[in-house]
Amino acid sequence: MKKIIVLLHGWSSTMTNKRYKSAKELLEKQGFIVYIPDLPGFGENSIIEKESLEFEDYISFVHTYIVDILKKTKQKQVILIGHSFGGRIAIKFTSLYPQIVSNLILTGASGIPRPLPSVKKKLVFAATKILRPFFVVPPFSFAYKFFRKLIYYSIGEMDYYKAGKLTQTFKNVYKVSIQEDLEKISVPTLLVWGEKDITIPVKDAKLMHEFIKNSELVIIPNATHRLPYEMPVEFTNEIIKFV
Repeated sequence: MKKIIVLLHGWSSTMTNKRYKSAKELLEKQGFIVYIPDLPGFGENSIIEKESLEFEDYISFVHTYIVDILKKTKQKQVILIGHSFGGRIAIKFTSLYPQIVSNLILTGASGIPRPLPSVKKKLVFAATKILRPFFVVPPFSFAYKFFRKLIYYSIGEMDYYKAGKLTQTFKNVYKVSIQEDLEKISVPTLLVWGEKDITIPVKDAKLMHEFIKNSELVIIPNATHRLPYEMPVEFTNEIIKFV
């Protein structure tokens, strides 16, 4: 019987099917059945009934999704992969429902509290507001967008920059720490990280590795936060070896 993989995408993955297509195809060639759902607010699941969602809403969605798959396939467990925001969900989900997760794979997973020093944060956001009037007149208005994007990139807040209509949802879910959930994970876990991930740095992966008792950590040289779709061969090779 083919093993089932459910991959939970990152926060800004608006083109889920395209971004993870190569990784999906590589895993399917190895005999896995791979599902990549659009999380609420993203892709074809972009319409949400509430003004904003809580972290628990995403856990509930994934639980319903996986249970439906298990009923249809008459299997008992899935291999759960979480990338970035999807990793945060996967950690919490696995701590709550270990009986339906055979293996957990995390890559660039968020959830370790890394608050920006308040003084630096205030200075960064103040700078964007103070300089905004100077960029009102075209073509400087375009320059402001570039400047603002550069500022958010420099402090590792690109997900917030791209949040758009999901800004409040972003605030709701990213205030939740999953650090305490890490110690509750009992299933075999692989952390596969990009060496040059500046969004969720390797130090977070090492900390997760310490907290998750039954875990392995693999760091991919020259890989970034986009490891699953920029280096799908290297990414899936580690998954196949682990599983």
